[in-house]
Amino acid sequence: MRTALLISILTLAAGPAMAQAVTRPLASLDATLTGQPITAPSGPLRVTVSETTIPAGGRLAAHKHPYPRVVQVLSGRLRVTNLDTGTVSEPKPGDWLVDAVEQWHEAVVLGDEPVRLMTIDQAPPGAAVTIPR
Repeated sequence: MRTALLISILTLAAGPAMAQAVTRPLASLDATLTGQPITAPSGPLRVTVSETTIPAGGRLAAHKHPYPRVVQVLSGRLRVTNLDTGTVSEPKPGDWLVDAVEQWHEAVVLGDEPVRLMTIDQAPPGAAVTIPR
């Protein structure tokens, strides 16, 4: 029994070292929801990854982002309205997008399920990434 356990442990330990990594692209984005080209700020950056949950019936009040914000919809449905351009989008679970930069927008949850978003911000250290109206 000890020999079988030792062989199992050694096999598990050696397994990942022999495995080949596989990369599967999830998204390729070159413009924001309103068609703006994506440009990164110059200088040092802080990358912040966050998860936001908006309850059923909830909303995000009007706000804007001074830097590109990458978003993945993890669950739920929402409607995003750009108050500057009038653009309306309804991303669904699995969708990746980049929020508009320096344009006011708001969002409302559609349906009975909360919305979960993963956001990735790249901004100068200490800079605000969301500006409320």
